Amino acid sequence: MSTPTGTPSATPSFNPNADTGSAQKSEGVSLESFLASLSVAAIVFGVEVVVFILIRKRMARIYEPRSYLVPEKRRTPAAGSGLLAWIKPIFATSSSDFIAKSGLDAYFFLRYLLMLLKIFGILAVVILPVLVPINFVGGKNDSNPEHPVQGLDRYAWSNVSDDNTDRYWAHLWLAIFTILLCCYMFYRELRGYIRLRQAYLTSPQHRLRASATTVLVTSIPRKWLSIEKLLGLYDVFPGGVRNIWINRDFEELATKVEERDKLARQLERAETDLIKLAKKKHMKNLRKLAKKNPDAEKAPANRDMSTEGGMSSGNPNQIPEKYQKEEHQQHQKKKSVFSPIPLVGDVVGDGINKIESGIKGVGKMVKSIVPGNHQTHGFVADLDDRHEPRPGSNGGYRPNRGSTLGDIEPSHKTDDEHENTVNQGSYERTQKKPWAGKSNTTGKDDERPLASTSTTTAAHPSQPSSSQNSPRTPFDRIAPVLHIFKDKVGPTEYPPAYDPEFENDNYGEPVWKKYLTEKDRPTHNLPVIPWLPGLPFIGQKVDTIHYCRKEIARLNVEIEQDQTEPEKYPLMNSAFIQFNNQVAAHMACQSLNHHIPEQMGPRYVEVNPNDIIWENMRIKWWERYVRKMLITSACAGLIIGWAFPVAFVGLVSQVSYLSTTVPFLHFVRDLPDWFLGLISGVLPPLGLAILMALLPIILRLFARVQGLHTGMSIELAVQGMYFAFLFVQVFLVVSISSGITATIKRLTDNPTIAAQLLAENLPKASNFFFSYLLLQAFAQSGGALLQIGGLVVYYLLAPIFDVTARQKWFRQVNLPEMKWGTFFPIYTNLACIGLVYSVISPLILIFNIITFGLFWIVYRYNLLFVTNFKFDTGGLLFPRAINQLFTGLYVMEICLVGLFFLVRDENDRVIAFPQGIIMAIVGFLTLLYQRALNKAFGPLFTYLPITLEDDAVERDRLFAQEHYERKRLTLVENEREGEDINASLERREDMEHAEDRRQRAIELEEIAEDREAKKNGKRPLSKRADKSRWSAADPTTRDRLLNFSKKMNPFAPLESKTQEQRDLEAQEVANMRRANRAEFALFDDIPDEIEDLDVDERDRLVARAFQHSAMRAKRPVIWIPRDDLGISDDEIYRTRKFSKHIWISNEYAGLDDKMRVVYRRSPPDFDARDLVEL
Repeated sequence: MSTPTGTPSATPSFNPNADTGSAQKSEGVSLESFLASLSVAAIVFGVEVVVFILIRKRMARIYEPRSYLVPEKRRTPAAGSGLLAWIKPIFATSSSDFIAKSGLDAYFFLRYLLMLLKIFGILAVVILPVLVPINFVGGKNDSNPEHPVQGLDRYAWSNVSDDNTDRYWAHLWLAIFTILLCCYMFYRELRGYIRLRQAYLTSPQHRLRASATTVLVTSIPRKWLSIEKLLGLYDVFPGGVRNIWINRDFEELATKVEERDKLARQLERAETDLIKLAKKKHMKNLRKLAKKNPDAEKAPANRDMSTEGGMSSGNPNQIPEKYQKEEHQQHQKKKSVFSPIPLVGDVVGDGINKIESGIKGVGKMVKSIVPGNHQTHGFVADLDDRHEPRPGSNGGYRPNRGSTLGDIEPSHKTDDEHENTVNQGSYERTQKKPWAGKSNTTGKDDERPLASTSTTTAAHPSQPSSSQNSPRTPFDRIAPVLHIFKDKVGPTEYPPAYDPEFENDNYGEPVWKKYLTEKDRPTHNLPVIPWLPGLPFIGQKVDTIHYCRKEIARLNVEIEQDQTEPEKYPLMNSAFIQFNNQVAAHMACQSLNHHIPEQMGPRYVEVNPNDIIWENMRIKWWERYVRKMLITSACAGLIIGWAFPVAFVGLVSQVSYLSTTVPFLHFVRDLPDWFLGLISGVLPPLGLAILMALLPIILRLFARVQGLHTGMSIELAVQGMYFAFLFVQVFLVVSISSGITATIKRLTDNPTIAAQLLAENLPKASNFFFSYLLLQAFAQSGGALLQIGGLVVYYLLAPIFDVTARQKWFRQVNLPEMKWGTFFPIYTNLACIGLVYSVISPLILIFNIITFGLFWIVYRYNLLFVTNFKFDTGGLLFPRAINQLFTGLYVMEICLVGLFFLVRDENDRVIAFPQGIIMAIVGFLTLLYQRALNKAFGPLFTYLPITLEDDAVERDRLFAQEHYERKRLTLVENEREGEDINASLERREDMEHAEDRRQRAIELEEIAEDREAKKNGKRPLSKRADKSRWSAADPTTRDRLLNFSKKMNPFAPLESKTQEQRDLEAQEVANMRRANRAEFALFDDIPDEIEDLDVDERDRLVARAFQHSAMRAKRPVIWIPRDDLGISDDEIYRTRKFSKHIWISNEYAGLDDKMRVVYRRSPPDFDARDLVEL
């Protein structure tokens, strides 16, 4: 998304106020000049729209990626191929579909724009017919021709003559109408927001998520940092406690994970460069040999190696070969209609290494993308579901208020001992059968999920742990004891990570040496200081592949062992508590949790597990206040002092003038004129663009340092800071002629002149904001529609910088995201400008309507087809944006008070004194209204009332019943109503056989035609594409896709087709998409919604949901391309000999016939479970 600059260009003098008052220069601009200044912007906007219309369907990855590159339930059906077909979905998509696909934040942003469009539309209808004639007729040009009012100012406040002061009553009443309309619309929209948010949060689909019932509790005193204490405290709420996770400080482990991932990407790049370079050298040598000896055999054509299965080594989830036969036999016995879940790239230590049934359909997806893939590399399914619940203890503490966390044995410790220890006893669920899995032997008592999780080493199902075979005794329950705040243990002893005998790659000659020398291998320089990046020619030079192998093997061993020993890391003063009922979570957030102020608070609900800022979980309550005070001061200093860097950038544009006045710049006069023109013409706007690009980064850094706990809370904080910056720098600073520093000094000396100051300056700047609004509308909406940045990145930069298969895959599936914290304030600021000038200069209402109308259309399209949404605040930015709109009302009221008091007669007496007093009273009433509105609605913005729980429970019951019926009735895909299941399966099998026969017949016919053509000495008639590979330039592929797009065109004439014909067409389209581009089928048949999972599958995912990200980190795969020289296979072999702790694979990635790296599926460590929103 493009972002408006927000700051006008600087004037050429080193003055901190150089950018201020620039809007005053637009006073009295003529209509002709105004239209001329906008003509270029309008023409550019028109060209951008035309280009977008022409290339939209040809570049679906840029303009319609959400039609196939997101999970199926969140996909938007692709628009038609007509020139204007993209407009229909903008208006035809229902609100419920839009929310389901894009979330509440996107929906309420568009609703926000629509609300502003309604406000300014109503104001235009009411105000323009009244104020424009009042301001224009009998104006100052008639009464004072010596000082005429020119241009668009003739329709504004400044044109009312001294003889018609009674006309100011119209301005007063219309100002009051504007305020009343805004207050009514704000109330109406907030009421609608609360209704919709409550309906969304209490929907059965949302209530299934862990975030709906989980509360983050911060600043927990040491005494309460135990499972037993927290369970006893929060068990008072309805339904009781389900899970408790006490957070630990895994910063050291997280640092290792980050370093490992960085080295893995570096090793991938180095191996890929080595393979490509060897292949290029080989082909170059063959071409040289062919030139020297024309009679020599011609160089063989390159093979596309990405279509072959490839090799893999070090996969932590790979089932040993001796178990594969046994696994197959067990699978045949337990085989069901649904495929077992593939856990792609699962790793030691994430707590769920074995899953029996898992997420349905992922295996089906992989087979559809990669035909003939029957290997188990990268996939593990736990086939042992014979797990009985542990017997409960007859004695000891048992939750008696409905908690399903489990039974806790009495610790028999004093209160002092409880401050330093956490009971390591086993907790079992009393109301629900535990989900299948192995018992927890890792000692992670601070993370107590629904039932115990598996160990961090991937054991085979045929080797059950002793905890499953032997009964649990009371001693086993209370024996392990975990100290809370004990000192860290000494250095951990790690096993050897690699075999020293193979450290220097000295076991036989590697294949790459046939084509390269040692100096051709990738190298890099180690950083002199560990936390600095490595620099060329500085530091020790090492072989990149050898160095990264050793470091990755070491880090894999250390990380995986550390993940099994969480007790050596200190506890933090925060915890996640999951309740059985949603209402209990909201009650826990709103109640007083502790008798000491600032303890066990603040508390947060609706926290996305993947959006947590883990390093901020340790912040104490007093530290939070200190940080907030410092960040607030820093933000205020940034807003006030922003004029200095802007003025410095503007100084560069006058470098020629400065060279004559500043002695040390005399050398500039000797530079060529073209170079001086380049410096003064290009560097200032470039520098200003860089400054404005850095501003959001700085503000997000401020919010992070402030100690906020989630990424969405950071966006909410940035929304406030960024709006304050824009309103001051873009609106006030450019409107006030005296400059911000002088203005602050005047206001400090006499605060009562604020109204007079605004009244003197704002009317003169109205014409500037006319242009500003339309320029923003044209530039912003045109750029957002055309996606210029996306085109440049994807088609120019990506081919240069994306080398490895993973980089190309990530570029393909990574869609642009919306940063709401810096997005909402832009339009709030534009709306505030419109409200301020709605009475002073009513023509601005027309420009507001055009601006917000264009924005609504453009962003409605982008939010449907282009932008992806990983996290959502549930629409919390919407009420905050509405509260910020009151800023525009207050400034309008203050300005009108000053303007009324400035209306004087020839004796310098205030004529409009009553109007000024009334407006001041209205301003005070507006303030009271906002406070009352927030007091009434404030709690409902975030929390749910208990009155909704009964209805929500009933909807849950109906949803579960309907979901069960739907799954039962659709056991077989495309099963027809009333049809026997065997008949459905037989029909599907017949369809597949018929399609195979049809394709075989077509291929045989084409082969026969080609042979006949060759016999006659003619070129082959058919141009069959190699079905083992795909190329976008293949005309056959293009023709087939074009033909099927015509068949599937919704505007094509309808033909009467049988069900079998429609099924065959749909199947052929799906197969074609999968065969031609793997990313089309990347998310096919993957249940990205939690309601698609059964209870056991859901519980397994929830059990690890709020574990620290470092504890869930998986061993990364080194994904390298396969080549026909055997270098890639040899590198995998050598890596395996070097260490068994490195996962390296070249499965379904390789060099194509043009020596480009291509991929045919997702990376082997891609985990489909990460797509499920918890």
